[in-house]
Amino acid sequence: MDGPIRVLHVDDEPDFANLAATFLEREDDRFEVTTATNVGEGLDRLAELDADCIVSDYDMPDQNGIEFLETVRTDHPKLPFILFTGRGSESIASRAVSAGVTEYLQKESGRDQYMLLANRITNSVRAYRAETAVTRSEERYHNLVDTAPIPIIVFDREGTLLYSNDAAVDFLNADTHADLEDRSFTDFLHPDDRERARGRFERLMTEGVSLPEAEFRLRAIDGEIKPATVATAPGYYRGQKVAQAMAYQ
Repeated sequence: MDGPIRVLHVDDEPDFANLAATFLEREDDRFEVTTATNVGEGLDRLAELDADCIVSDYDMPDQNGIEFLETVRTDHPKLPFILFTGRGSESIASRAVSAGVTEYLQKESGRDQYMLLANRITNSVRAYRAETAVTRSEERYHNLVDTAPIPIIVFDREGTLLYSNDAAVDFLNADTHADLEDRSFTDFLHPDDRERARGRFERLMTEGVSLPEAEFRLRAIDGEIKPATVATAPGYYRGQKVAQAMAYQ
């Protein structure tokens, strides 16, 4: 959560929007609040601003806050969006949830409402940035591994295949990645090598350390046996601990 938190606040009452901006920026000096007085202006500001969170009123002319949310979700499906409204009802809350609102907060009197809003913004942005960081990390992983010249396969804690790169598909005589999905790592081994591989797998997942390279007879999906040197290492994939296997011939 280092750096500024850029907030776009859309409310058709400019005095209220400016007051909220003042309180938010006093509450946390990381906040940088930009205001707009209607949905059209809000969309223009959003196009210019690298926003971390949107705060919007519900009852506004031309388009209401939920219609604004639905438009935002077209291009920004995960961006935190807090409906901060003086007109609350179960119907509005239900529609907001269905449209993908992050938080639903009703306006109250007094400074406490701004403290609560600041807290909701901070928590929403923290979760958003964490998810974005994971997504970017996975993109970098795929950019590096997808085109690697050596076969690389990733297994979950139960030993089920989660991911294979193009080289692994070719090496294992498969036509597509789908041919390898949901198979156990033992499916890719000569029957006489499976027990030794299970021991290495358990050690890797328990100790969380890379293991020395070892010779195995790998089994392609058509039954062809291919001797190879296998390197294994722990890692994380889509938020879960995994085992990564690389094969060399």
